[in-house]
Amino acid sequence: MSKKKDTFTRQIGEALEGCGQSRYVVSKATGLTQSTLSRLVSGKGWIGKEGMDTLAEYLGLSVTVKQKGR
Repeated sequence: MSKKKDTFTRQIGEALEGCGQSRYVVSKATGLTQSTLSRLVSGKGWIGKEGMDTLAEYLGLSVTVKQKGR
């Protein structure tokens, strides 16, 4: 896993753990499966941009994408 990907999944995992909602509640609200959320928390999973945006919105986070070299 790349360093950037590792940092992102760790941050998302921490936000999921700290949001005060069960993975079941987050799953129902976002449409992401509980197993996907579990893999994110453990650092062993990844989601695409659409899932990332949905989850970030639910958690009250913003995702910034930077191009390489900038």
